[in-house]
Amino acid sequence: MAPLRQLPGVGESTVRAREALAAVHRRPVNLRRPEITGAEGVLRGARAGAMIDGAGVVRGDRGEESEVLARHIDVYSVLAPEFVQDTARVFLRSPLQVLARMDVLAGGTGRPERAVGELSVLAATVTSGADPDLLPGIVHGQLLSTSAFGARTGVVARAASRLAAVAGGFDPRGLAVPEPWLNRHRAEYLAAGESFGSGAGGVGRFLVLHMRSYQAGAEEAEGIAAAL
Repeated sequence: MAPLRQLPGVGESTVRAREALAAVHRRPVNLRRPEITGAEGVLRGARAGAMIDGAGVVRGDRGEESEVLARHIDVYSVLAPEFVQDTARVFLRSPLQVLARMDVLAGGTGRPERAVGELSVLAATVTSGADPDLLPGIVHGQLLSTSAFGARTGVVARAASRLAAVAGGFDPRGLAVPEPWLNRHRAEYLAAGESFGSGAGGVGRFLVLHMRSYQAGAEEAEGIAAAL
């Protein structure tokens, strides 16, 4: 994936995201008790992701969680601090197995609705030990652009991206919370996801956006750490 770093803005945005992530990982609370800040980050990510996917309210008339939010929390449970490292190791060996599990948690069958060939290529990329900084964005963008899991693709893509960031060491403790930024820039995000498969320009556009979301996600994690 070395040529991807030469696309306009990709190298620079990757450096900025890396620096922001390194800073938040050095916070004392994240060195002592990353499971606390990590758990809050997972929940915030699920809630913001549900809003991207159309959950207009967090709770219904009788106080129950909306179905969209409940599904997002189920999928993001694989990112919970007590599970994420084990799941990340499985992801690096058998990414399609983990994607199938996420789809089931999102309410699907565990089988892709389309783009089976593209998923096989993505799986080969994951297991090849590809650039760990860019892998989360590649996973994210490739899944979005193919809509492999139909209406459930968004939550699967965002959770899989975060898992890839843990697995490859880009965000080894899973502290960053990129979803609030993605929700605030929802139209730009969804358009970039659609353009990912349109060639190098689309890939570069999405990777820059992805890195911006992780830089902002590190700032979100800073806020969580500061509140503890």
